[in-house]
Amino acid sequence: MGKLAAQAGLVNSFDKLAAPLYADSRRTLTAELCRPDCNAVPGLLPRGFAQERNALVWTPNLIIAGVAKCGTTTLHDLLAQHPRVTGGVEKELWFINDQHDELTPPVNVHSRGLDAWVDQFPDKGKGDFDIWMDASATYEYQDTAKQIIATLDPQPKVMFIVREPAQRLFSLYQYARYHHLRIPHVQSFAQFIEEIREPVNPRLRDQNVMVHAWSGSQYDRMLEEWGRIVPPERLFVTSVEELSQDRVRVLTDIAIWLEIDPAGLIGAGVDRSNPTVVTRSRLVRQVGKKLAKILPETQTIRKVKTALRELNSTPIDRDERHDNAALLESLTAEFAPHMARFEQLRRELAWQAPARAEAGV
Repeated sequence: MGKLAAQAGLVNSFDKLAAPLYADSRRTLTAELCRPDCNAVPGLLPRGFAQERNALVWTPNLIIAGVAKCGTTTLHDLLAQHPRVTGGVEKELWFINDQHDELTPPVNVHSRGLDAWVDQFPDKGKGDFDIWMDASATYEYQDTAKQIIATLDPQPKVMFIVREPAQRLFSLYQYARYHHLRIPHVQSFAQFIEEIREPVNPRLRDQNVMVHAWSGSQYDRMLEEWGRIVPPERLFVTSVEELSQDRVRVLTDIAIWLEIDPAGLIGAGVDRSNPTVVTRSRLVRQVGKKLAKILPETQTIRKVKTALRELNSTPIDRDERHDNAALLESLTAEFAPHMARFEQLRRELAWQAPARAEAGV
């Protein structure tokens, strides 16, 4: 079922009038269609967020908003195997990205309005599911995503998975250098770190993932900002390390938070569908990505895409991590104050499992 929600700013009288119409509905929301002269948030919100009410618009009720190279694909794949959960036509829809982000697809909230979000889901929001998720890791730093999610009432639930910052940055470096082949001038991890430290090297300015690589690894600032947008009961935060060390507990907590049967998550298996590898041919990779966009996002298709990707890949140099041990250790120490503050904010701003919340853990 869908939810009807009134976008922030609608008059109370309409809410009272419309309440009987959507008392039992959980996935549709009342939104405003955009006008070019929208004054709600000048220069930022897309068409469809003017101050007048105009349409009933469906939106997903779970957003995995980040963090890139921290296990969002694994989390998405685990959730997608639950019988009450479904995802979009692709794992990352990027539908509410900023208008000029390099990853924003042709069909987005700016070009089509909020009501086009439903078209990014195979079932058009009408399937027998409880959870519809959009797992776009770039939403972490997208102003449009933040502002739109802030206006929805009730809001979708928002989830983040993080990773020890130094390891995250090393993974991002290898992914950008060997897999995406987007930083040909970078010849080492040390050079990569110098390039992404603020102020970011101008040569990377056309790649928002790189622009936000350093700041996006300061999870305390991320959580503080999102904590002003989403209340604790709707904000879930976990980490790669927690998922690896206590998979059952983390998946059980997620299921409790989403109000779905934990067994459907605990029993799920995941193939490594997004590993960091060396791409043999960027051309083959680009053609493959275009073909992938027109194929349905099913488990079978994902396995085929994984197999084809492996044919165009070679293993990453596993010694490179060992060779950068000293730099990784130095980065871990540099980010330690941010991580300590992040853990404190997490207890204050994110959902806590009932037993741990009572214990103050």
